[in-house]
Amino acid sequence: MKLTRSTVPAALCATLLLATTASASTIISDDFEVDSSASYIVRDEANSTSGDGTPDSVSTFAFDYITAGLPLAPRSQAGDIGGLRFAVNETSDDAGAADHITAFYNAPVGVPAYTMKVDMYMGVESAGGTTEFAHIGVGSDGTDFNSIFTPIAGDGQFVSITGEGGSSSDYRHFVSGTPVNSGDNSYLNSDNTTNATGDTYQAIFPSPPSDFAGSPGNQWATLTISVNPNRVLYSINGTPIILAENAETAGFVSLGYTDPFSSVGPHFVVYDNLVVTEVPEPTTCALAVLALGGLLLKARKS
Repeated sequence: MKLTRSTVPAALCATLLLATTASASTIISDDFEVDSSASYIVRDEANSTSGDGTPDSVSTFAFDYITAGLPLAPRSQAGDIGGLRFAVNETSDDAGAADHITAFYNAPVGVPAYTMKVDMYMGVESAGGTTEFAHIGVGSDGTDFNSIFTPIAGDGQFVSITGEGGSSSDYRHFVSGTPVNSGDNSYLNSDNTTNATGDTYQAIFPSPPSDFAGSPGNQWATLTISVNPNRVLYSINGTPIILAENAETAGFVSLGYTDPFSSVGPHFVVYDNLVVTEVPEPTTCALAVLALGGLLLKARKS
């Protein structure tokens, strides 16, 4: 095909698409249909630096959430049934204590730009504050569980989310040892709030149909963490909620659950369809543009 001014835009789009497709690759993929626990480092109160030595949590790989009455995850196929289920503070035996559990996929991510995506269902049986948080993260060394409240623990970056909006910190993120407080401009809503009352959260989970306005309780949500050398972007159901500067994000990705208080309740989280995909470096696209520019120049001279 002869390149002209009219054909260059289409050729450019095609070349960029091919370059992106060729460079992209899946680093991690787990649909939890089979027991994949051997692929994870699980940290709880018994084996973590910040633990109290008495775990009261449960992790269930290949958990049949369909039989348990949950709907199919949004990125699952008909016939899929498995997920990763966490519950904490299951009994009152460890009275007065917090409880935490985090699973780190044991193949560290070492590329500079990638996207982590996972489906999440937070089961909530009552409003008014479960005090329980799901957390999803990147860039950890896997030696300690993740916790946004006392004990503040973990490393890398992660976000903690409540299911029912019962905390003033319903969406709070953590960067390299420090939780980021409400009011910081990293929170992408008009008030820069961590509270589920924020307009961005309300738009993602309006009530009705949501059981808890601004919160993902009792429904599936897809959380995406997009990482590049400059920033980390957290999105839910395609809507950005947090934009943070990039600290070190090479390391393990993580899924977890925590209750920083001693409450006992029938609450839980189920994760499904964990995928980490490398994002092509910008130089790949830049080279494609330069190549097309050279072809156009050659075509014009001829």
